[in-house]
Formats: sequence, structure tokens, C-alpha cells
Amino acid sequence: MFRPPIPSTIRRWWAYYRSIIGNYHEYAIFILLPALYFRLSYPIFTHNSATLSLYLAVVFVFLPIKTAAALWGLIAGGGDNRNQYGKSRYSTGLLATPLKRKSTWRVPAWIISGIFVIWTYAYGTASPFPEALELVRNPVFLEHQTSNASYFIAASFWNNEPVLDHWTREMTSLIEVLGRQNVFLSLTENDSEDNTASMLLHYARELTKMQVPHSLNITRELRGYPSNMPWHDIPHRMAYMANLRNGALQPLYENNTPFRTLVLMNDVVFHHTDVLKLIIASSGKTMACSVDMDGATLYDQWVLRDSCGRTATGFWPFFMDTKDRAVVRRGGVLNVGTCWNGIVVLDADPFLNTTLRKGTWSGDPLRFQQPPDCIISECALLPLTLINTTSDPTIVMDSSVVVAYTIRWWKYYAVWLRMPVVRLWMRVFEEWWWGAWWIFFREGLRWKGLDDGKEMGECVVEGWPECGTKSTWKKGGVRLKKKKIIE
Repeated sequence: MFRPPIPSTIRRWWAYYRSIIGNYHEYAIFILLPALYFRLSYPIFTHNSATLSLYLAVVFVFLPIKTAAALWGLIAGGGDNRNQYGKSRYSTGLLATPLKRKSTWRVPAWIISGIFVIWTYAYGTASPFPEALELVRNPVFLEHQTSNASYFIAASFWNNEPVLDHWTREMTSLIEVLGRQNVFLSLTENDSEDNTASMLLHYARELTKMQVPHSLNITRELRGYPSNMPWHDIPHRMAYMANLRNGALQPLYENNTPFRTLVLMNDVVFHHTDVLKLIIASSGKTMACSVDMDGATLYDQWVLRDSCGRTATGFWPFFMDTKDRAVVRRGGVLNVGTCWNGIVVLDADPFLNTTLRKGTWSGDPLRFQQPPDCIISECALLPLTLINTTSDPTIVMDSSVVVAYTIRWWKYYAVWLRMPVVRLWMRVFEEWWWGAWWIFFREGLRWKGLDDGKEMGECVVEGWPECGTKSTWKKGGVRLKKKKIIE
């Protein structure tokens, strides 16, 4: 049979390659090359990129190929395993298997490997999101249904064209679960430089066809200066954001429906079951928050505080307290001091007109406040106001609800890292890795405040419960004072 000659250059390179790799060339092909692909692909960018990429290469490429070759050798090896040169048919070549007659332990090892490969592809890549039907059977939802639950959902947008297709699709799924007649959706948009406004107009028409009560407010020049200019200063930005959020809430103040639950959303990428989980977590609580990731860290570090007021870190599992970190590792719900983190679910009663309330909240309907004399996020002022005027405030964060501000980061944190096969890697490597970080860099990981804690006039919140004790919030005990300037 005619065989085309191999160019000498290729043979020399192949000989050089084999001299370096030796008999382990299949490891380079089935591990290093796939790992390089995973490392350069869009979902893999954070501190653990190299290790995670190698793990994915082994799990998704190397083990399936080598296990299949080994098991085929086991099945086909019942007869004469020798070729014309006296060597094993299944111990040489690119798909070489290590099965030998005297290596009895290798057979069960490859069988176990085969079971793991089957688990990986049958279960290990399963969706990390629960079925909505499972969540609506929760006692909280069953109680909501018997008491004519109603939900006011408010969201604001600016230059969000890349995420709106996903956002509207998930919002529609959420509305279908909650019931079209039970939802009012308030959408606001301002000063976008892309197709955000037109996409929201199209979605509003779809909502009309679905007979979902809604409002859409599109404005221009809301900032009061050209959109390409940076923020004048932080207080200016906070005042602007408070007005923007109050604009999204305006239909609530004008509506005569006694809504039970209020859902406030940033322009985040989410899954519709995330909101369902937060509704469950908020039952009997003052408010419940998600976890918002952006880049390699938690996004809303300025607002997030633990239950005794300590700042958090952007790095998983976020908190200084050992028990809090343990709750985050298992994806549980934990008490915090203040939070926002992309999506917030609250009791709507404090925001309703007086005649519509069923609770004990008194005074005018709650709104986002204008910044005080010191600098603080409008998203921190809202929970602090609730705390200061509520006799038994409880704010929680559901660490299993992960949202992000781009599709790419959402897929990485909410989907990739929560697939069962990657969770296995998280437990083996990631928790050990971050355990070492927390030992050596504990205080260095904490959020230091604006401008590394040197921002002039930043607010200091007084009145937090004392750490390590059973002390609780005191009604009216929250006070804000201006941080001294650090020279």
C-alpha cells in the first residue's frame, strides 16, 4: 500500500517533541491542549483559572477518552492481545491503555473511572437552578396563594442592550409562575446610547398582549449634563440614583393595589427561580438580597455589611466571621446588617399609602432618601431606615442566588461554578485555596471604603449590634456621622 512520504522537517519536529514529552505525549494532547482551550475561553478568567482549566480538561477530555480505550481493551482483550511484533495491541499508540495481565488493580480503577465519566455527563453538568414547580410548593408560596399575593417589581435600565433579551425572557418566566394578574412591572430607562429604549418598548407591547399590568418610563437628559462627562462627585451620583429608583417606584405610590411583596432589581442578569428563592427567604424578614458578581469579585461591597456592621470582601466566601463563611460555602441564607447586591425583596407595606397598609408601619410611604451630609450609598440608607424604624429587623442574604451585570460573568458564577462536577472541584481545591488566603491575608481582603477609606466625609454608621454577643438592633439606634479626613 502506498504511503505518502513524511517531510523531513515534520519528522525532525516530531522527534524533538517526543524527546521532550517522551511516552507521555497523550497527556499533552488530551490534557494540556484542552486545558489551554478552557483557559483562553471566555468563562475562565479568575484567580483559579489554571487549576480549573486543568481539571476541566481531565474530566471532560482525558478521562473519557482514556477510559473508553481502556475499557475497550478490557472487552476486546479476551483473545490474543499481541500484534505481529509481539507487543500488546492496547498498550501502545495514542490511545494506549495501561491494562496489563498482572496489574489487577487497574481494571477496577478504570471501571470506577468509567462510572465517574458517566456521572459527569449524566448528572455533573446538570443545571444548578431548581425547577420552579419545586419552589412554588414551598409553604411560603402556598401561604401567598391563599392570601391573594401580589408583587410589585421595579427595574431601571441604562445601556443594557446586551442583557435585555435574557432579562425579558427570564422576567416573562417569572411572571408566568407568579401569575400575570398578580404582578405589576415598573420599568424605567434614561439616557441610553444603544437600543435599550426600543427593546423595552417592544417588551412593553408584549406585556400588553399578555395582559400584565405594567408601566414604562423613558426619559432623556435626566443626569443634567452630557452623558459622556464623569460624575461630578459621589453625593451628586447618590442623589441621581435615589431619584432614579424613586422614579421606578412612582407607580406603586399611585396604585391602589395593596401589594404584598416588593422586588427591586438592578440591571442584572438573573434566572427567574432566583427571585422565587428570595421571596421565600424574605418571608418574615425585613428584606432579602442576592449576591452580585462582577469581574473577579463581589460588586456591591460598599453596601454589604455583616450582622454586626463589619465590611465584607469581594472574594468568596465574603465575610470575616467563620460561621458566615460556612453558610456561604454551603449556599445558605445568613443574617447580614445591610445589603443590596443586585436584587432585593422586601415587604411592600412600608412603601404603600397609609390606607392600603396591613402592618404597623406609620408615617409617609418609604422612599429612597437624598444623601445626608456624609457620603453613603442610597442602597445602604434604605435598609438602615427600615432597621431604625422597625422593632425586630432581620435582613438576610441568600448566597445561592447569584446574579451579574453581563451574560459572560453570569454564566461563569451562576452556571459554571455551580454545576455539580465543578462544585466537586470547588470542594477539593477552591475551599483549601481560599482557606489559605483567609489565614494569611484576612484583614487585607476587607473593603476599606471609598478611596481606600480616605474619602472625605464618608458616613460612619453607629449603633450596630456588638459582634460575638446576642445583642440586637435598638429601635432608633442607628446614627450617621461624618468620617474624619485622614491626612
